[in-house]
Amino acid sequence: MRKHIKIAIISLLVLITFEGCHTEKNFIPSYLKIDSLNVDASSIGGNNVQQITTFQLYQNKQFLGTYPVPSQIPLDAEGKNNFIFAPYVKLNGSSQTYGNYLVLNPLDTFITLSRNNTTNFTPKLVYRNKAKILWQEDFQNNTSTLIPISLKKGDTTEIVSRPFALNNRFSGNTKCFAATFENIDSFKSMDLGCFDVFKNLPLDGVSVYFEFDVKTDLPIQVALKRNSPTNGNEYVPYLVINPTGSVWKRFYIDLIYDIQGQAAGTTFQIIYSIDKSASFSGSHEILFDNIRLSHLN
Repeated sequence: MRKHIKIAIISLLVLITFEGCHTEKNFIPSYLKIDSLNVDASSIGGNNVQQITTFQLYQNKQFLGTYPVPSQIPLDAEGKNNFIFAPYVKLNGSSQTYGNYLVLNPLDTFITLSRNNTTNFTPKLVYRNKAKILWQEDFQNNTSTLIPISLKKGDTTEIVSRPFALNNRFSGNTKCFAATFENIDSFKSMDLGCFDVFKNLPLDGVSVYFEFDVKTDLPIQVALKRNSPTNGNEYVPYLVINPTGSVWKRFYIDLIYDIQGQAAGTTFQIIYSIDKSASFSGSHEILFDNIRLSHLN
């Protein structure tokens, strides 16, 4: 009797193992490959320079996860499937902090998959109808709303043509804003800022995105000049950008923390401050491009 029980148990285990292997061998995934996310900024009269580094993905209304760009995602699916791509960006220069870039509309689309095959897809994102663009500057018309607020004798600002690439994308020359220190061995400082003072930023906790491209050998302090009916003028340091060396880098800054809760009637101006020490020996030219300030209405 015991012998028969032992044989039955062994047979059951063999059957379970066989079925498990059989099921695993029968699972043939489809692959969805996302190399980049493109942005169509024609609705706001802007350019498509963006750096969407991460996206959240939904398949047939089910959340799959958050993925880096690029990604190749295995899926237990075939045929036509519904996908939603929600764009995320690296906030405040931190590789650990990502935020939903809410001024772009998530892409809701259908993609046809085939098992044991890779489907390449490039999501195309557009701006929401409720996106409010407060400041947009790419210097292509040879004018600038980024101006020197404090410029010492011998230092210069101008619009120039320089090579531009962002993570091996958008290669070619661009017109950009160049701020240049006089090449002398002394401490010098420079303040640049937006010509406009912003009077109607949302004070109720809505994210306000300030984004731009920069190429610099010197640290740059991004700050707000805040003028409040209750506190008067305040200089609010926000973020220090470390030298980028020989490459362009794009920054997304959420200004919500120093805007929300301010008194009605508070105005804001965005400031770049740059200091050059006497011992500095790198490039004296700091380049800015593709500035945008936006929020949802």
